[in-house]
Amino acid sequence: MDRIEVFATRAGVENAVAADVLTELTHVISKRGRADIVLTGGTVGIGSLAAIAAHPNRDTVDWSAVRVWWGDERFVPTGDPDRNELQATAALLTHIPLSPANVFRFPAADGLSVEAARDQFDAVLRTEFDGDPLFDVVLNGIGPDGHVASLFPGRDHGASGDLVISVEDSPKPPPTRLSLTFAALNRGSKVWIVAAGTDKADAIGRLIEGAPEAEIPATALKGTVETALYVDEAAAASIPR
Repeated sequence: MDRIEVFATRAGVENAVAADVLTELTHVISKRGRADIVLTGGTVGIGSLAAIAAHPNRDTVDWSAVRVWWGDERFVPTGDPDRNELQATAALLTHIPLSPANVFRFPAADGLSVEAARDQFDAVLRTEFDGDPLFDVVLNGIGPDGHVASLFPGRDHGASGDLVISVEDSPKPPPTRLSLTFAALNRGSKVWIVAAGTDKADAIGRLIEGAPEAEIPATALKGTVETALYVDEAAAASIPR
């Protein structure tokens, strides 16, 4: 882990993530004219998006130059409240002037098989990046079991070279999902893990200890420039001080 930031409260985590996302997007756009961000669901992930929407520097970002992706999605029909994209849209996307063409949602279960949806999104990802995905910021929540995206302990995390996998036996409902793999997530320049609460403390502690990926999948996350952790005091309780 290159950087660990500990805050007193969950709100402190969310506000810090929001400020750093805005700073990073502005920096990247000034350098190359475009920025790609991968969003995460979960309480802190969605709270961080709401904090971006409320931040005084929100409109300093050229949102027309930002492309939005997700780390994973529940494979349910369009409009189902379980979809991560609906929460993200309510928290942030409706508040900023994104181009609809720059929002890359995972396919919904609207008559597609999950395998067809996986292949369809894999093709989109490779096409949009000329075969080599490179994200600027990748946000990741972490579960009490150490999972990130829909990459769970002891489950299939994809074969070498896979960018997207379908998941049909998620231990968390709903069971069918689509997820980026570590091969894709780790094509992020800045890969950040965000967490809050006592229920995350054990997983965070084991992450810092370097537990095997099969037990704590989050240990496999590695940004090309930086891997960072944003946590509150409760989630940081098992980090050696």
